Amino acid sequence: MYETDHDARLLELARRGDRGAFSALFSRHGKAVYLYAWAVARDDRDAEDIAQEVFVVAWRKLRTIRIVESSALPWLLVTTRNVARNTVRARRASVEFDESVLPGDRVRQERVEEVAWVRQAVSRLGGMDQRIVHLCLVEGYSYAEAGDHLGLTTSAVAKRVQRLRATLQQSVRGDA
Repeated sequence: MYETDHDARLLELARRGDRGAFSALFSRHGKAVYLYAWAVARDDRDAEDIAQEVFVVAWRKLRTIRIVESSALPWLLVTTRNVARNTVRARRASVEFDESVLPGDRVRQERVEEVAWVRQAVSRLGGMDQRIVHLCLVEGYSYAEAGDHLGLTTSAVAKRVQRLRATLQQSVRGDA
């Protein structure tokens, strides 16, 4: 039914609530998005997660997707690149570092232990909270940018960050 429709038409139908049109857009471009995600992440599971996230973002931003030469693919690939880079960056940030390469002074060792406690506390958070910690507290995204990326309001992100900071502080101090 949608095979002959241009991407602009599919997006227009999707904006009106036609999930079949959005599904057709996914069918048309899903493989290209996955392959590009894999090219950046070099991991099958990450590529699947990235591709899924790209289409979640596309669904949330239906009204702002730009069509280039009758195709939504350029927009999807730029979004894929951004999501994939964030995923790769997050993976690198979560890699444990080798504590043996650090100087042995006591202050440095205390910081290493504190970082380990923070990582453990973050790992106990829910998925959305972990993403907020990563975006706002690790990557330095503004609350508005993080909210846009996650589909939350700026104030919701701000409140969650405030709560997460308190939770993490309690956890590191041993109060939790």
